[in-house]
Amino acid sequence: MFEKGREEFVKSGASETIVGASVKLKGNLRSDGDILIEGMVTGDLKTSGAVVIGESASVVANIKGQNVAVAGVVQGNIEASDKLEISNTGKVIGDIAANVLSIASGASFSGKCTMPDHPKAEKVEPVLETEETPEVSE
Repeated sequence: MFEKGREEFVKSGASETIVGASVKLKGNLRSDGDILIEGMVTGDLKTSGAVVIGESASVVANIKGQNVAVAGVVQGNIEASDKLEISNTGKVIGDIAANVLSIASGASFSGKCTMPDHPKAEKVEPVLETEETPEVSE
């Protein structure tokens, strides 16, 4: 999402909801479209579209969306049904779950990560070496 830049994301009209840099929002936000956050949000964000957290954004919320891109600060759990991208300016404090995860060099992440669509590793039993004792013949 950040490959084309935030400006392109906004100009393309992809965002249904934009929380501007001077906006402070407290409460839960639900949408079927894309959400762009540049200001401060406290509550939960849920959409079937994309969520973009801009560089100036400060979010204290659990976030659920198809694709999530973080360039600002998020304190809360993030669940992306497709892709989660944390840019080099992004900071996430909380657990994350995504099918595809991208964390840029310089980004900060503190929490647990799960990737639910990936097959679980099979439990492998360790191979124990047995000490063979040579037979002694008399």
